[in-house]
Amino acid sequence: MTGSAARRVVLVTHDASRTGAPMVALLVARCLVAEGDRVRVVSRRRGPLLADFDAVAPTRLELLLGVRRRLWLVRSLRLVAWLVDVAAATATLARHRPDLVYLNTTASAIYLHPARWLRIRTLLHVHESDANTELFLEQARSRDLRGVRLVACSESVRGDLVARTGRSHHDVALLPSVPDDGRVRALAAAGAETPGQAPGQESGPVVGATGSVGLRKGTDLWLQVAAAVHADEETRTARFVWVGELGEPALAVPGPGVEFTGPRANPYPAMARFDVATLPSRDDPFPLVVLEAMLLGKPVVAFDVGSVREQVGEAGIVVPAEDVPAFAAAVRRLLVDPRLRADLGAAARARAEQRFSAAAFADRLRSILDDANGSSAQVPMTADRQAR
Repeated sequence: MTGSAARRVVLVTHDASRTGAPMVALLVARCLVAEGDRVRVVSRRRGPLLADFDAVAPTRLELLLGVRRRLWLVRSLRLVAWLVDVAAATATLARHRPDLVYLNTTASAIYLHPARWLRIRTLLHVHESDANTELFLEQARSRDLRGVRLVACSESVRGDLVARTGRSHHDVALLPSVPDDGRVRALAAAGAETPGQAPGQESGPVVGATGSVGLRKGTDLWLQVAAAVHADEETRTARFVWVGELGEPALAVPGPGVEFTGPRANPYPAMARFDVATLPSRDDPFPLVVLEAMLLGKPVVAFDVGSVREQVGEAGIVVPAEDVPAFAAAVRRLLVDPRLRADLGAAARARAEQRFSAAAFADRLRSILDDANGSSAQVPMTADRQAR
């Protein structure tokens, strides 16, 4: 913090996977440290990002991680699991006595109780749709959000929080998720892959998707799109490549022209080889992977979920949610028109750089945290939104 004493911040991330919300948490940690804050990171689960977090600020896993997870699996012991969860969170906050506890996602809402007991200022950064927010708040027995600074990752999430809490839009801060643009570019350029692993080494354009395999991410819908595209003689040489964790392995069905690579420590070289980037999600409030693909100059085809349309604008093709024929038609249109792919890819990169930069994110975050009264929550998402 320029010109004032450094804040002591405990930043809680619900896990350390290479997925959207933890990646945003990593960017938050970098921004706070750059401001001179004394940051401690706590991860509620293990994951490959632990080393990345630790390189930025001292990082550790939550207390009694294995015990708590085993208790939660037994329905009759869930009250005990909750009590252990609260005790672990309380011990963490009592040990560090931060000025601020930054909860990145409602999956960390168990910290709301001890933060209130210990009178610690609390910020809850919500990345989930309302259904998932409800689920996590219910599990944490933390429906009371009074006195908590609420931050939404998108306009759609902000609307959900306004409806849930009765607060005005000005009382829910808007902090759109963005990629760490310098890091994404550097990793995309530096990631040499072994022969046979890189999408695009075989003939045919690559239609890519990135994320954890699962119904929420629409893996089954994506496979239907692949089948429709391969049924067209003009586009049957296209290769469909899904890069990411096999969250629901039964949905990862490889076949002719379809490949699931599994997780990668550095997914960006694979994404850089996509000719078309796709987002087939059923539920995704503000998917970071869309902006990462745009930053890498990829035209995007996506379902109209969450605030995806605000991300993509005119720099891609957004079709009605779960409309597989429309999605497949959009993919085919891009595959047969290299000029359109190039034009949309260039527009996507420019839009990501101008409207969703890490520098703009840091400025918005600083404004939110320095608002001592918690009243000026409305931070413009883009320049054109502010003008309207």
